Amino acid sequence: MQIRFLDQKTKTIKIVPEILDDLWHLEQIIEPNDLISGSTDRKIKGKDEQQKSERIKLFLKIQVEDAEFHRFSGILRVNGIIVEGKPVHLIDLKAHHSLEINLGEVTTIQKNEWKEHQIQRLKKAVEATQKEPVLLCVLDDETASFGILKEFDVEPRGAIRAAKTGKRFEATDENEKKYLEEISQKIKEISPKKLVVAGPGFTKENLKKHWEKTNQKISETVFFESTNSTGITGLNELVKSGALEKIVQATQIAQDAQKIEGFLKELATESGLSVYGKKEILEAIEMRAVKELLVLDSLLRQDSTIQPLLQKVEQHKGKIHILNSETDPGKKLEGFGGMVGILKFKTKWE
Repeated sequence: MQIRFLDQKTKTIKIVPEILDDLWHLEQIIEPNDLISGSTDRKIKGKDEQQKSERIKLFLKIQVEDAEFHRFSGILRVNGIIVEGKPVHLIDLKAHHSLEINLGEVTTIQKNEWKEHQIQRLKKAVEATQKEPVLLCVLDDETASFGILKEFDVEPRGAIRAAKTGKRFEATDENEKKYLEEISQKIKEISPKKLVVAGPGFTKENLKKHWEKTNQKISETVFFESTNSTGITGLNELVKSGALEKIVQATQIAQDAQKIEGFLKELATESGLSVYGKKEILEAIEMRAVKELLVLDSLLRQDSTIQPLLQKVEQHKGKIHILNSETDPGKKLEGFGGMVGILKFKTKWE
């Protein structure tokens, strides 16, 4: 996500969604009566049968009625009423229309009031797509090629060849072990924040087994994918496959899982620093005791009384975390009614 423009006076933000997660975030943020501005195409018929119809680009501002993210098509569709547009002679004011928010396109959102948790959500989306060093390793049983992901390009970082090539050279377990250890050492030297290991065969699984046998920890920032090719071709194939989007999504899920586990830990130890149930959470909020509030996105959409609770938590310097209902952490949260809290201090004493 890119934030191109932010005007606190007019409550206007210009954003550019970069990955599918960004569209999902925007679906949660866009509300009825918001004003959304963007471009769209309209097919204009010719004046007669001989004159061909043509597509003309229109600029529209609509007052939002609802928004829906279509995951399979990768489009966020916003429905509403046209309040402004250009060219003026082609615009039918007050007519119902839908705007499609697509990746890589500038969209303007104007609200009567931006809530703090909405701004924080956008900032987190920006941070998620600020690409930390991601090391790509594409390998088979003969060659391992390395590259650092730079925006949408790959910066080559060398290759390692297995001592196996040639008809006279016999492949042995010792050769493979040495090959896998050289790959591991190369990764340690580069020391990436995140790592994607991919390839067309079983060597990536053998590398994983090698790490397990030698007690090398496989962190949550290591991802395993498949490609049809190796070398530079395989590295480029990996980028085009959407590996970065998977990394962002998996990282967010891991963070959500940590939040849920933190709540469950407090609950299990009976520390008195966890709370669930709407009544109990409301009491904790009124006492200014909520340190972190975890809320399910579907609950936020379905229950209009939740939004004021979030505002109170923010006013009392608490933090809000919105979880995706389709993930495992989200499903765990759903089991507690869709909302739980981690407290700054006990609200009940025995």
